[in-house]
Parts: sequence; C-alpha cells; structure tokens
Amino acid sequence: MEHVGIVGTGLAGVRAAAELRAAGFTGKLTAWDAEDREPYDRPPLTKSLFGERVRPLASQGLGDLAGLGVRVVPEAAASVELSPSGALRVSGVAVDAAILATGAAPHRKMPGAHVVYTSDDAARLAAAIPHSASVRIAGAGWIGTEIASAVASAGLPGPRVELWESSGHILGRSFHGAVDDLWLGWLEDGGVDVRLGQPLPEGQDADAILVQATGSAPALAFLAVEADRTARGALATDSLTRVLSGGSPVPGLYAVGDCADALLGETTLEGGHWTKALNDGKATAAAILGVPPPAYIPPVEVFSTQFGHEIGLVGTVPADAAPAREEPPRGGSVMRWEREGRLLALLSVDAPRELSRARKALRVRRG
Repeated sequence: MEHVGIVGTGLAGVRAAAELRAAGFTGKLTAWDAEDREPYDRPPLTKSLFGERVRPLASQGLGDLAGLGVRVVPEAAASVELSPSGALRVSGVAVDAAILATGAAPHRKMPGAHVVYTSDDAARLAAAIPHSASVRIAGAGWIGTEIASAVASAGLPGPRVELWESSGHILGRSFHGAVDDLWLGWLEDGGVDVRLGQPLPEGQDADAILVQATGSAPALAFLAVEADRTARGALATDSLTRVLSGGSPVPGLYAVGDCADALLGETTLEGGHWTKALNDGKATAAAILGVPPPAYIPPVEVFSTQFGHEIGLVGTVPADAAPAREEPPRGGSVMRWEREGRLLALLSVDAPRELSRARKALRVRRG
C-alpha cells in the first residue's frame, strides 16, 4: 500500500488522513478538496451563524493536512473508477485505496432559496438577513431549527422569523412528534412564527429571505463503481468502512462520514452525524494497514445549541415508543426511550452527564 486517495477534506476526510498517519502509514496521501480552502468544521455554520462560524479543524487539533504530508488537489474529484483488473483511479490518478468522504449535499429544490452547506453559503445568508423584513425557513429539522434559533437570538431589529414544516412535527425525522411541545415552547418564546403541517407557499415577497432546510442526500455523483446503497442513498459499508457491492467489500474502496451507512448485523449506523465522521477514520486505518480496529463503535449522536440550551441526542428514537421524562439531580432534563429495559435513545437538554452515560451504554462492540 503506497498511495491512498481521499475524496473530500471535511472532518471525515481529515480524520482518515490523521488516523492513517497515527497508525503508521508512511506512503503517499492525496486529497481532493472541492472548496479549495483550509478544512473547517461544518456544525458551527448554523449553530453560530452570526458568530465564530468558521472554525478550522487544525486549530481544534483534529488534523492539519500540510502537517500530515497530504498533497491537496484544489478541485472536486471528477470520478472514482475501478478497472476490470481491480485498479482504482480518482480523477485519472492511480491509487491503491480510495476513501470517500464527500458528505451529504442539501437538496436544492426552491429557486432563489439559501442553503447552508459551505462557509460561503453561511456568509451570504448572514449578510442578507439583517436587511430583510422576514426570514422564511422551509423545514423544521436540525438545520432549520438552528437557523431559527440563531436569527431569533441575534437581537436583530428587523426580520421576523417564520418556520414552515409540512410534516406537522418539529424534528419529526428524529423524534416522530415526541418533542413538539418542548421545541414549540422555545420557538414561541423566541418570537418564531411556527407553521406546522403547512408547506411553504410558492411566491415570496421581495423583502423576505427564503431558506431551504428540507434535508440532504449523500454527495456521490462522481462514483463510477457499482456499490450497494441504503434507503437514503448512502453507500453501504461494513464495520471497517469497506464499501460493499453485492454484500461483499470492494477491494480498496472505503467510505466514511455522512456519505456512508455502516451495516452492523441487524443495526444500521447512519451517516449524517458529526461523531461518525470523527470516528470512522480509525476503522479505515485499521482495515488498510491490517492492525486491530477499536473494540467499540460509538453510537450515532447529534448535538445542537438552540435558544440557550445545550442539546444532545444519542441513539435512534423508535417511532412506536413514548419516552420517559426525567429531571436529573444536577439540573437539565432528559427524555429516555427504552424497550424491555434496554436503552434505545436519550435526549439530553443541559444534562451532559446523562448524555455521557448513555453514549457509553449504547456503544456497539465490534464483531
């Protein structure tokens, strides 16, 4: 193994490079960077829309591509191909292994609407909002509620905030209606006009800013290799991040972070979570170098800061079970989903100790 190509330089790509070097890989690393800028963390783009939203990964100790000896190609990879003989090429460059770390790109279905995917997207939105009479957000998922919180909490004199959600629930894909009362209280206290069960109508006032926050899809249009996909269009991998085709690993092809879902027996560890992007590289490095992988696979986790609250969700909330609500002795609040005494998921609001315990309880021993 002499040359590894990494497609994408977000958190998952940078961590893959760092973990390879930490595990002893001394060969050539080449990364394709679609934005041509220093790698940065994406969650702050919406959590800190009007604050310190661009936070370089290197400054957080998460990896410095130059320090790791990575050659960066300042453009998106045009293709990843596998020849009949099994040779891998990324944009025509021969590699011994390719790590796909391209994340998930937002749907762009509403003409003229802002999306927040890159730092430039966030900068344009933050600059436009103060000069608008209203901010109309389509989609009450994590991105939509974070933007609503950021605008409502910024103390701006002008814009009115409207949050439109056709499903009828706040964060419905994550909680299936279980947190509507909690979030509605925060949103209404913040002066946000919430329109549940109503899609954003067509036709907008000239002085309104429209934000589309209605989901994303794995960014894999460049991939010319036949591979298994999950229901959301992500690449299916095994526990070592090896991309599967017909249920078997494709030699030399790996996928990490948001563009991949790991199949772990009866459990699927979905992408779309910061912690998966952070941790996948350890398994990839182990698979490439033939060293033992970490003993445990961390559970899926979401963290957010909204309306002055630190929020964390660990695990997968079942659609057919109601949560138990608790108030821990140290403050904050918790919602816990269990089945037959087994923890399935936990929502923590200003209760980090409970979140830490749940994270440990929900980790999966690598088979």
